[in-house]
Order: sequence, then C-alpha cells, then structure tokens
Amino acid sequence: MRLTSLLVLAVAGFVSIACGHMLYAEFPEDISAPSEVNVWITYGHDEEEQTAPSLSMARTISPDGSSEDLDLDERDGGLVGAVEVEEEGCYILDLEKEARLTDMEWFGISGPASLIQEYGRALMPASSGRNFDWSSGEGFEIVPAVDPSDLERGDAFRAKVTWQGEPIGGDYSAMVVRTPEDLLTIKHAQEVEVSATSSEGEVEFELTLPGLWVVTFEATVDESGTWIAESDDQNGNYAEGDELEYDQITPTAYLTFWSR
Repeated sequence: MRLTSLLVLAVAGFVSIACGHMLYAEFPEDISAPSEVNVWITYGHDEEEQTAPSLSMARTISPDGSSEDLDLDERDGGLVGAVEVEEEGCYILDLEKEARLTDMEWFGISGPASLIQEYGRALMPASSGRNFDWSSGEGFEIVPAVDPSDLERGDAFRAKVTWQGEPIGGDYSAMVVRTPEDLLTIKHAQEVEVSATSSEGEVEFELTLPGLWVVTFEATVDESGTWIAESDDQNGNYAEGDELEYDQITPTAYLTFWSR
C-alpha cells in the first residue's frame, strides 16, 4: 500500500512533501487587539511561483470558538483578506482546498483511485494563545499541543494529528517559508528542516530557526466511496458533476505559525 501511494504522488504530481506544494498563509508576527490583520493565502512551492488556491472553505475561528467566513480576493498569486481581531487570544485560519481525484489507470498503471483532500490551518495569536488547540473533530487536523504565542528558537513544537477526531499515522515535514529579515521579499524555502514518520499522529521537533513555519502531514485512509466532482479536471479526466468511484482517501494537512 505504501509503494502504491508513493506512485500516486509521483505520477499525478499533486501536493506532497516531495513536490513541495503547501497550502499556507502569511500574516504579521506580532498581532494586538483590537486591530485588523491582513492575510495572504497561497498554494506555495519551493521551486515554482505561488498560485491562488481554489478553496471550498475559508473561515476564521475566534478565541471564543465562534467562526466567520473570510472574504477573499486574488492578488500576487494568492488570496488576500482581513481578519478582525477584537479580543486577545488565538485566531485560527481554517482552510480547505477543493477536493480532486486521481486514478492510476489514467496513466496506464494498475493501482487505486485516490480522493485527494487538503486542509490548512494558521495560528494567529493576539497577545495570548487562548484557544490555540481548537479542534472541529472533523476532517484532517493538526492540533497543536503548545501555545504558539511564545514559541522561540530552540523550543519543541508538538502536535497531534487526527482524522475525523481519531489519531492517524503518516509522514510529516516542517520548513520555514519566511524569516523576520525577509518580510519585504517573497522567500521560497529551499530545504526541509524536519522530515519524519509518525505511527500514531504524534508530531514533535525542535524549532531550529526563527520565522514562519509550515508543518505538512500526509496520510492514507483505506476508505472507498463515490465523489461528485466540484469542478472540471484540468487534464480532462472528469467534468464538474461527474460521479467517480475512489478506493482510498489521501488527505494532507498544513499548519502555519510563527516562531521567534
């Protein structure tokens, strides 16, 4: 199963640790309340230009647990919006990219049809990390186990990864996509700082650099079903509204946060 999943990644060219695509957000390191915080969301790559992601969900979770949809516009290869910070605590950007499907048979290879789902979170503490460990209990989540408001170089970052609220194993990586010194320039991370496998969804690593970190976690869920295409496939393999069978789900989650 592991070999087959890697073949899917290589042939289809979708988001993976290997190809470098990441669904993440950029925002100021220091946030206070009350204020309005501008955010830029992108589907980044360490070797290619960023692209504006097609999102099926984009919302902000406030420290009190309430949610509000984000109003986004395309700009500079991404999506821009503003978060209204009204109280101290951790504001969470909760994102989900439009699902898509790939079938190994399209490439003349025997293998499974995979439903690809991608989820993004960004931790934006405003003077406090209150509610940093919020969880919906649904989908694919990286839930931090440490307060992001006071993370510094040399600290240990820890998190738990769940699928539908239950721990799940997989592969994870972490890299810095922006440092405090390059706030006025676009920076592509060139090297993965951390790469590991977790059998129970536990993530832990040392923050070796200050900057904007992105953690990526990939898994495979042995669950089959029927999916209705949300849009046309760019390669012409299916059209919006088509009903397609899949053999497994391959979710990826991304978590963005600052470390000093």
